[in-house]
Amino acid sequence: MAHDQRRHFDPLHQLVKTQYGRESGAYCDICLSKLAGLVGHRCSACNIDLHDACAGYFKETASFFAHPWHTLKLSRIPHPSASSPIRWYCDLCLEVCPPGSFMYRCTQCLFDVHPLCTMLPQTIRSPLHPEHDLRMVPSFGDCSACEQSLPVWHYVCPCAVRLHIDCASGAPATSCNSNTAGRPRRRTAVAKFLLKTSFRIAVNAATGGLGSPVLDVLAAVFKS
Repeated sequence: MAHDQRRHFDPLHQLVKTQYGRESGAYCDICLSKLAGLVGHRCSACNIDLHDACAGYFKETASFFAHPWHTLKLSRIPHPSASSPIRWYCDLCLEVCPPGSFMYRCTQCLFDVHPLCTMLPQTIRSPLHPEHDLRMVPSFGDCSACEQSLPVWHYVCPCAVRLHIDCASGAPATSCNSNTAGRPRRRTAVAKFLLKTSFRIAVNAATGGLGSPVLDVLAAVFKS
Protein backbone atom coordinates (compact mmCIF):
# COMPACT_ATOMS: atom_id res chain seq x y z
CA MET A 1 0.00 0.00 0.00
CA ALA A 2 1.33 3.44 -0.87
CA HIS A 3 2.53 5.57 2.05
CA ASP A 4 0.08 8.34 1.15
CA GLN A 5 -2.92 6.02 1.53
CA ARG A 6 -4.34 4.00 4.39
CA ARG A 7 -7.40 1.95 5.11
CA HIS A 8 -9.60 2.71 8.05
CA PHE A 9 -12.36 0.16 8.64
CA ASP A 10 -14.23 0.49 5.34
CA PRO A 11 -12.82 -2.15 2.95
CA LEU A 12 -14.24 -0.35 -0.08
CA HIS A 13 -12.26 2.87 0.12
CA GLN A 14 -8.79 4.10 0.87
CA LEU A 15 -8.14 7.28 2.78
CA VAL A 16 -5.71 9.52 0.90
CA LYS A 17 -3.09 11.44 2.87
CA THR A 18 -3.90 15.14 2.63
CA GLN A 19 -2.20 18.34 3.75
CA TYR A 20 -5.01 20.69 4.80
CA GLY A 21 -4.46 24.39 4.14
CA ARG A 22 -4.37 26.89 6.99
CA GLU A 23 -7.69 28.32 5.84
CA SER A 24 -9.39 24.93 5.54
CA GLY A 25 -12.78 24.65 7.21
CA ALA A 26 -12.58 20.85 7.45
CA TYR A 27 -13.11 19.06 10.75
CA CYS A 28 -12.02 15.57 11.75
CA ASP A 29 -15.04 13.26 11.65
CA ILE A 30 -13.74 11.37 14.70
CA CYS A 31 -12.59 13.99 17.23
CA LEU A 32 -14.59 16.89 15.71
CA SER A 33 -11.58 19.23 15.89
CA LYS A 34 -10.13 21.37 13.09
CA LEU A 35 -7.82 20.02 10.39
CA ALA A 36 -6.56 23.43 9.21
CA GLY A 37 -2.78 23.39 8.72
CA LEU A 38 -2.49 19.72 9.68
CA VAL A 39 -1.94 16.42 7.89
CA GLY A 40 -4.91 14.10 7.68
CA HIS A 41 -6.59 11.50 5.52
CA ARG A 42 -9.59 11.99 3.26
CA CYS A 43 -12.05 9.83 1.35
CA SER A 44 -13.63 12.09 -1.27
CA ALA A 45 -16.23 9.47 -2.21
CA CYS A 46 -17.62 9.38 1.35
CA ASN A 47 -16.70 12.94 2.36
CA ILE A 48 -14.66 11.67 5.31
CA ASP A 49 -11.82 13.71 6.84
CA LEU A 50 -9.66 12.37 9.66
CA HIS A 51 -6.57 13.51 11.51
CA ASP A 52 -3.70 11.15 10.80
CA ALA A 53 -3.47 10.40 14.53
CA CYS A 54 -7.21 9.75 14.88
CA ALA A 55 -7.23 7.41 11.88
CA GLY A 56 -4.38 5.47 13.49
CA TYR A 57 -5.59 5.35 17.09
CA PHE A 58 -9.35 4.79 16.95
CA LYS A 59 -9.92 1.22 15.78
CA GLU A 60 -12.99 -0.49 14.32
CA THR A 61 -13.90 -1.91 17.74
CA ALA A 62 -13.21 -0.80 21.29
CA SER A 63 -13.78 -1.77 24.92
CA PHE A 64 -14.91 0.94 27.32
CA PHE A 65 -15.39 1.01 31.09
CA ALA A 66 -18.79 2.73 30.82
CA HIS A 67 -20.17 -0.24 28.87
CA PRO A 68 -18.10 -3.31 29.82
CA TRP A 69 -20.67 -5.88 28.73
CA HIS A 70 -20.16 -5.65 24.97
CA THR A 71 -17.58 -4.56 22.42
CA LEU A 72 -18.34 -1.20 20.80
CA LYS A 73 -18.13 -0.74 17.03
CA LEU A 74 -17.05 2.46 15.29
CA SER A 75 -20.05 3.57 13.22
CA ARG A 76 -20.86 6.59 11.10
CA ILE A 77 -23.84 8.75 12.05
CA PRO A 78 -26.44 8.76 9.26
CA HIS A 79 -27.91 12.00 8.01
CA PRO A 80 -31.52 12.49 9.19
CA SER A 81 -34.28 12.06 6.64
CA ALA A 82 -38.07 12.35 6.54
CA SER A 83 -38.32 8.61 7.20
CA SER A 84 -35.62 8.65 9.89
CA PRO A 85 -35.42 12.05 11.65
CA ILE A 86 -33.46 10.66 14.60
CA ARG A 87 -30.69 12.71 16.23
CA TRP A 88 -27.88 10.79 17.90
CA TYR A 89 -26.40 11.69 21.28
CA CYS A 90 -23.39 10.53 23.27
CA ASP A 91 -24.54 8.56 26.33
CA LEU A 92 -21.53 9.80 28.27
CA CYS A 93 -21.64 13.57 27.77
CA LEU A 94 -25.17 13.83 26.31
CA GLU A 95 -24.11 16.11 23.45
CA VAL A 96 -25.12 15.53 19.85
CA CYS A 97 -23.19 13.30 17.46
CA PRO A 98 -23.22 15.34 14.22
CA PRO A 99 -24.40 13.57 11.04
CA GLY A 100 -21.45 12.18 9.09
CA SER A 101 -19.24 11.92 12.17
CA PHE A 102 -18.23 8.70 13.92
CA MET A 103 -19.20 7.23 17.27
CA TYR A 104 -18.65 3.97 19.10
CA ARG A 105 -21.87 1.99 19.36
CA CYS A 106 -23.31 -1.13 20.99
CA THR A 107 -26.20 -2.13 18.75
CA GLN A 108 -27.51 -4.59 21.37
CA CYS A 109 -27.97 -1.94 24.04
CA LEU A 110 -28.15 1.18 21.84
CA PHE A 111 -25.24 2.64 23.80
CA ASP A 112 -23.43 5.41 21.89
CA VAL A 113 -20.30 7.36 22.81
CA HIS A 114 -18.09 9.93 21.08
CA PRO A 115 -14.66 8.44 20.28
CA LEU A 116 -12.94 11.24 22.20
CA CYS A 117 -15.06 10.48 25.27
CA THR A 118 -13.67 6.92 25.33
CA MET A 119 -10.28 8.46 26.16
CA LEU A 120 -11.54 9.93 29.44
CA PRO A 121 -9.81 8.27 32.43
CA GLN A 122 -12.06 6.27 34.73
CA THR A 123 -10.24 7.60 37.82
CA ILE A 124 -8.67 11.04 38.31
CA ARG A 125 -7.39 13.37 41.03
CA SER A 126 -8.91 16.84 40.64
CA PRO A 127 -7.28 20.09 41.86
CA LEU A 128 -10.73 20.99 43.23
CA HIS A 129 -10.68 17.92 45.48
CA PRO A 130 -7.07 16.74 45.82
CA GLU A 131 -7.72 14.67 48.95
CA HIS A 132 -9.31 11.70 47.15
CA ASP A 133 -9.58 10.03 43.78
CA LEU A 134 -12.69 10.78 41.74
CA ARG A 135 -14.24 8.00 39.69
CA MET A 136 -16.48 8.38 36.66
CA VAL A 137 -19.74 6.60 37.44
CA PRO A 138 -23.44 6.92 36.53
CA SER A 139 -25.19 8.97 39.19
CA PHE A 140 -27.43 12.00 39.69
CA GLY A 141 -27.12 15.39 41.35
CA ASP A 142 -25.62 18.85 40.95
CA CYS A 143 -21.99 19.75 40.36
CA SER A 144 -20.11 20.67 43.54
CA ALA A 145 -18.17 23.35 41.63
CA CYS A 146 -20.66 25.17 39.37
CA GLU A 147 -23.86 23.93 41.08
CA GLN A 148 -25.48 23.11 37.72
CA SER A 149 -27.18 19.79 37.07
CA LEU A 150 -24.94 16.91 36.00
CA PRO A 151 -25.25 14.45 33.13
CA VAL A 152 -25.65 10.83 34.21
CA TRP A 153 -21.90 10.15 33.83
CA HIS A 154 -19.62 12.41 35.88
CA TYR A 155 -16.77 12.26 38.38
CA VAL A 156 -17.74 11.31 41.94
CA CYS A 157 -15.96 10.92 45.27
CA PRO A 158 -17.48 8.79 48.09
CA CYS A 159 -17.48 11.93 50.24
CA ALA A 160 -20.26 13.31 47.98
CA VAL A 161 -18.16 15.60 45.75
CA ARG A 162 -19.53 15.49 42.19
CA LEU A 163 -17.98 17.30 39.22
CA HIS A 164 -18.62 17.91 35.52
CA ILE A 165 -15.81 16.76 33.25
CA ASP A 166 -14.75 20.34 32.52
CA CYS A 167 -15.17 21.46 36.13
CA ALA A 168 -12.95 18.61 37.35
CA SER A 169 -9.96 20.17 35.57
CA GLY A 170 -10.25 23.28 37.73
CA ALA A 171 -10.36 25.50 34.63
CA PRO A 172 -12.48 28.66 34.97
CA ALA A 173 -15.84 28.66 33.20
CA THR A 174 -15.89 30.36 29.81
CA SER A 175 -18.60 31.43 27.42
CA CYS A 176 -16.34 30.74 24.42
CA ASN A 177 -17.50 27.82 22.28
CA SER A 178 -20.47 27.31 24.55
CA ASN A 179 -23.70 25.51 23.85
CA THR A 180 -27.19 26.81 24.48
CA ALA A 181 -26.99 25.95 28.17
CA GLY A 182 -23.91 28.12 28.57
CA ARG A 183 -21.53 25.21 29.19
CA PRO A 184 -18.48 24.63 26.96
CA ARG A 185 -19.16 22.38 23.98
CA ARG A 186 -18.19 18.76 24.45
CA ARG A 187 -15.42 18.87 21.87
CA THR A 188 -13.89 21.82 23.73
CA ALA A 189 -14.49 20.64 27.30
CA VAL A 190 -13.37 17.04 26.76
CA ALA A 191 -10.36 17.97 24.63
CA LYS A 192 -9.10 20.58 27.11
CA PHE A 193 -9.69 18.14 29.97
CA LEU A 194 -7.55 15.50 28.23
CA LEU A 195 -4.77 18.07 27.67
CA LYS A 196 -4.52 19.04 31.35
CA THR A 197 -1.09 17.75 32.40
CA SER A 198 -2.20 15.46 35.23
CA PHE A 199 -5.07 14.02 33.20
CA ARG A 200 -2.87 13.58 30.13
CA ILE A 201 -0.59 11.39 32.24
CA ALA A 202 -3.63 9.30 33.23
CA VAL A 203 -4.73 9.00 29.58
CA ASN A 204 -1.25 7.90 28.48
CA ALA A 205 -1.15 5.35 31.29
CA ALA A 206 -4.59 3.98 30.35
CA THR A 207 -3.73 3.76 26.63
CA GLY A 208 -0.14 2.57 27.04
CA GLY A 209 0.99 5.80 25.39
CA LEU A 210 -0.89 4.97 22.18
CA GLY A 211 -3.26 7.90 22.65
CA SER A 212 -0.42 10.43 22.83
CA PRO A 213 -0.47 11.33 19.08
CA VAL A 214 -4.18 12.20 19.38
CA LEU A 215 -3.43 14.47 22.34
CA ASP A 216 -0.60 16.10 20.37
CA VAL A 217 -3.06 16.91 17.57
CA LEU A 218 -5.57 18.39 20.03
CA ALA A 219 -2.80 20.49 21.57
CA ALA A 220 -1.90 21.84 18.12
CA VAL A 221 -5.55 22.61 17.35
CA PHE A 222 -6.12 24.56 20.55
CA LYS A 223 -2.80 26.39 20.25
CA SER A 224 -3.73 27.74 16.81
